[in-house]
Amino acid sequence: MSMIKKTKEFFGLAPYETDADEAYYQDEPRYEGTAAYAPDYRDSEYGYTRPQPAVASPQAAPAPRAYQPTIVTVGLNSFEDAQEIGAAFRDGDAVIFDMSRLTREEARRIVDFAAGLCFALRGKMQKLDSENFAITPETSNISISELERAARIR
Repeated sequence: MSMIKKTKEFFGLAPYETDADEAYYQDEPRYEGTAAYAPDYRDSEYGYTRPQPAVASPQAAPAPRAYQPTIVTVGLNSFEDAQEIGAAFRDGDAVIFDMSRLTREEARRIVDFAAGLCFALRGKMQKLDSENFAITPETSNISISELERAARIR
């Protein structure tokens, strides 16, 4: 076969000729459907039946806990103490943090960290005074006056 004829066959410009036995391809399949849905005869020969997957019945979603968050007060000495804020807030508690002993840069980092927590866990951040902030969970009903009282501002 010439190179030009092979190229024409490849691009579909000439009919494709094969030397294969055409009678083999004209036989009827021995089963209905495609090979993916063909029965597996080996299993039935040996008396084995495949277990059918169990269909899970739909279950009702558990009712949300009626949990009233507690107010946790955290005094910060450095940015390394930020994990105390995160652990309490992640557990569903309201957190008041005092940044009076931090430098301006560390206080900014703490506020950014707390804002990220509020965004990720759908909380709310409130400024109580220039050095005290509070973050509360989404489902809490804690008023600002309660937060100020816990922070000993009023």
